[in-house]
Amino acid sequence: MFRDHAQIRIIGSRKDVEQAEATLKTISTLESLPEPKARLEIQRLIDEQGLKATILFDGNTVWSMTRILANLKLIIEHGTLYNAKKPRFIPIGSMLRMPVIGDCILSDYFYDFLTDCGSIAHYDKRGWVAEYPTVDDLRQFFKRNEFGRRVLDYIPGWKTDAKRIVESIEVQLFPFETYMKQHK
Repeated sequence: MFRDHAQIRIIGSRKDVEQAEATLKTISTLESLPEPKARLEIQRLIDEQGLKATILFDGNTVWSMTRILANLKLIIEHGTLYNAKKPRFIPIGSMLRMPVIGDCILSDYFYDFLTDCGSIAHYDKRGWVAEYPTVDDLRQFFKRNEFGRRVLDYIPGWKTDAKRIVESIEVQLFPFETYMKQHK
């Protein structure tokens, strides 16, 4: 049903696609919902059912809030986007190896989300982590992305799933500011 639908495309292993298709069929009104509402309904199902397939609505990923916030929690606990206790080494010549940043804690999924948040193309995830290695750097990115805008203001209004995630990220990254806004 959904694989050929003009608005929804599902990508993943056969098992993951079949699970996502079956789950999406539970929303009988999905095809008639406006995109902002449909994206939130799809996101809800992704998180409630633990769907692994990538679901695109009009060519744009609908993001799992659970997956991104779980990775953010791990990053905040470490204070960095990499694990300094597990350095990675790059070879220089045949004998010498040079240590570089540790294994990335930043997941591929969260990295892909960040590219949707106003981050220019970096060579790869490690390049992004080298540019923003700490939680403080991540905070600065969410205050002012690579296009000079607050991430929440950069994301278009119809991407309700992404806006919802960024609002939750801001609560985690800026707890004091969030508290002050709520208690004015």
